[in-house]
Amino acid sequence: MTQLYEYVKIALMNIKSNKGRSVLTMLGIIIGISSVIMIISIGNGVKGGINGELNSLAGGQIYIYVNQENEEGLEIEFTNDDIDALQEKVPHIKAVTPSWGFPGSFTGRRGTFDGSASMGMPGLQYSNSDPIVKGRYFNDNDYYTANKVCVLTEGSARTLFGTTNVLGMEVEANLYGVIQDFTIIGIRQDNASKLMGLLNSDTVSMECPLSVLEANFGFQVPMNDLLIISDGPMYASEVAEKSVRLMENRHNVRGQNVISVQNFNDYMGQINQILNYITIFVVFVAAISLMVGGIGVMNIMLVSVTERTREIGIRKALGARTGSILLQFLAESVIITLLGGLIGILIGVAGAAIVCGAIGFRVSINLATVLGASLFSSAVGIFFGIYPARKAAKLSPIEALRHE
Repeated sequence: MTQLYEYVKIALMNIKSNKGRSVLTMLGIIIGISSVIMIISIGNGVKGGINGELNSLAGGQIYIYVNQENEEGLEIEFTNDDIDALQEKVPHIKAVTPSWGFPGSFTGRRGTFDGSASMGMPGLQYSNSDPIVKGRYFNDNDYYTANKVCVLTEGSARTLFGTTNVLGMEVEANLYGVIQDFTIIGIRQDNASKLMGLLNSDTVSMECPLSVLEANFGFQVPMNDLLIISDGPMYASEVAEKSVRLMENRHNVRGQNVISVQNFNDYMGQINQILNYITIFVVFVAAISLMVGGIGVMNIMLVSVTERTREIGIRKALGARTGSILLQFLAESVIITLLGGLIGILIGVAGAAIVCGAIGFRVSINLATVLGASLFSSAVGIFFGIYPARKAAKLSPIEALRHE
């Protein structure tokens, strides 16, 4: 143990006496380790943020729809009785509604703007996690009487009227050339998602009863798909399976692939898989810099062996064993890479925190990643330090003493 302490002490003295060279040697390790830490931490933070955003927006949502390309060529439509049956017989369902989106233009006090109208039954309210902050959502009475009422987001209200105090005002909606006035009865908070802000280019977003289409626009909308909102993502698979089975039994199409399902959780799994592949690829690229840094350590240690050849000869002439010389040089390479690794970890953690803070996601530092990076930097020092250390240890004392 005492000998090991002496080796470490000598290695630290040599590193200290060549500060500039040691720092430059560490640079490759620092860049490699910090890159790996930053990429994995930022990737985990972004993935966690995206999952959180998607869960808040559509976690636990399921679409069941009629597969128009079924082998039997059967054509069916869902009914209001089907919706009632789903809500009564399938546990953990919060709401069921047809859901249709229509692009159009919308006119308010400040002018006309492009946007979209989402239409369905009152259960459509739960398709978005943002609460109603003013007024109310449309109800069953509004739906069954085809009342021309609507709910706007806060941003849409400001766009159309310059304020969110718009309850009772009217919005003129132009959908496929048909123009109708809608009375605003509610305002929805619209801080749902940074992600949806990137994906959704609509200026105005409006929600209203689907029955208005047939009563006032003359559009016939087939009910061949239903949006089911479960009580949470943990119930989505169970709700999806039981809902499809119930609809197949009600329409006598069991086992005929007529009714299909889309579970939003499955899309989230695919997104996570893609993000994982991207992270692995970028980490692999960053790991190349670690290899380059390791080669740098080996080159510097070879230079150190050449510079200290006469010292090695004197030590061996005085009785130093081959193993002692080997451990001395190996300790120096390991210390250099370990110090570089620790500095790289600090830079990587700080960099990940700064980047995640700048893009609005919470940084996720994985302890296993930090420990793995530390062990990997030490392994690089050992691997690339073995050759120079062995070269120093195998020097002939006589030849070393002759070296100028």
